[in-house]
Amino acid sequence: MRVVRFVSRYFFDFLNSQDFWEMRFASSLAGSDSNNSIQLTNLEMSRIHEIGLPYASSQIEMGKSLSSKSYTKQFTVPGNHYGDVHCIKILAGDSKIALSGSRDKTICVYDLSMLGTKENCVVNTNSDHNGWIWTIDQEDNNFSKIVSGSWDSFINFYELGRGDLEKVAELPVHSAILCTRYETNMLLYGTYSKYVAGYDTRSGKVEFKLKHHNKPVLSIAASPNYIWSSGEDYALTCYDRRAKKLLKRIRMERISSSISFTEPYLWVAGYDGYIKCFNNEMKIVSKFETGHSQPILDMAHNMGATATACKDGGVKVFSPNLHPQTWNSFSLDNSASCVDYKDGLLMVGCCDSTVTFWQNKF
Repeated sequence: MRVVRFVSRYFFDFLNSQDFWEMRFASSLAGSDSNNSIQLTNLEMSRIHEIGLPYASSQIEMGKSLSSKSYTKQFTVPGNHYGDVHCIKILAGDSKIALSGSRDKTICVYDLSMLGTKENCVVNTNSDHNGWIWTIDQEDNNFSKIVSGSWDSFINFYELGRGDLEKVAELPVHSAILCTRYETNMLLYGTYSKYVAGYDTRSGKVEFKLKHHNKPVLSIAASPNYIWSSGEDYALTCYDRRAKKLLKRIRMERISSSISFTEPYLWVAGYDGYIKCFNNEMKIVSKFETGHSQPILDMAHNMGATATACKDGGVKVFSPNLHPQTWNSFSLDNSASCVDYKDGLLMVGCCDSTVTFWQNKF
């Protein structure tokens, strides 16, 4: 017993040491050869050390778990929507819940623990909206709070219960809502009426409206200091929240359909089939061709992976760095309209009303 006690203590100290996690992280970046290894910039490495090597290692390892088609299982969930699926969301936290919104005006609730079983993983359907549902989001740091935006010009606020959504409030906007970004106590939303607004959920007041677009706003991203938006007018804008002014407005060559901010870069996917990365000065630091033959309709990016959904039905998964490796490609029979990725699980909504999941078999 005395020997076991000291051996266990040794392994405990080793598994919590900086040396162990540096080796673990290096292993997560390694490929079959040097050409397939994930290469990180100094700025990316600095951010990873801020977050912590254990978390970064686990995220990259879960992302790479989708890289082998022979070990990746596909689950398609048909028949719960009867219209195009426009938005999806894998919820953060321990809920094992995902959501999808459709042109049929409903939100479906999925119990992810039932994937691969004989049970129907759709455990609830919500019909509170009277128009096409374009966006679903979850509040940062409060995983039970959900928001949805619709063509009916209403934003609905929900509390997530045990497999269902309880509507607790609504916000009339007088314009179709096309995109949202749900920060802590602040909801940012983009509209068909060409503006971005900020709604304080504590005071119940719209704090600001930003009118920087000439056509509908398609996507929003945000950090504590900036708000980015893209629109059908080909514009990509950056608003400085501290100075309360437009910092920069860039006219892109094609429409930027989806934007996402993961410290320290803004990730922009567009109809040209490229993903571009911008720094805080709105200068391009990376641009890579995804290989899609038609417009990218949606993108998901976080520390684990970058995923894209294309009009041609193609779905791709990349490493999450500035100079990415293509980890996997999937093909669907119909246009892939929306995508989300979280913790080794890939979710895609399609125009044929189906939702498809991929995850590692093990």
